Amino acid sequence: MLDHEPKLSPRNPTSGGWRWLVVLGLSGGLALTAAPTEAAWTAAIRPDPLARQSRCLLVSEPQTTSDGYDSTPVSLVFNGTSLVVITESELDASFADLALVVDAEPPVRSDTLAHNRMFLVFDQDIPSLVQKFRAGRQVTVYLRFWPTWPATRSFPVPFSLAGFSKAHDRFTQGCQPAG
Repeated sequence: MLDHEPKLSPRNPTSGGWRWLVVLGLSGGLALTAAPTEAAWTAAIRPDPLARQSRCLLVSEPQTTSDGYDSTPVSLVFNGTSLVVITESELDASFADLALVVDAEPPVRSDTLAHNRMFLVFDQDIPSLVQKFRAGRQVTVYLRFWPTWPATRSFPVPFSLAGFSKAHDRFTQGCQPAG
């Protein structure tokens, strides 16, 4: 370091560079906290992933996760009778650890795969699951991808439940605009 350059350290808080870092850090933190939280769920007319007919669906924002070899998008779709986890990678149900967890609730497990093992279907006790989603803040889906050898691990994929209740209300109205 040259002698005339100010040192940016807590020991030299009077240097101009340090003050700018503090100001930028504070203003960046304020900007992050002031940003509005957007809904992570929408109700929209789309093709049902299971029935393949257009209908009103509740759809999460997609997330991206590792599948042990590459990355794959993951999204959640609710059609009224099932919650479907959709990936572009094949899932492996042989370890019986495919599950979803809402906040700190006990896990809900499923081993029902569809569409070339790329859909994980939750279709048991749907009214209870919807209530957990409406009351929750986050759902984490635990996925294991094929091939099983070498065995990969279970990958947690978190989804925000922000906006789920409002989108579910629109869903129950057949995707009609709120009014």
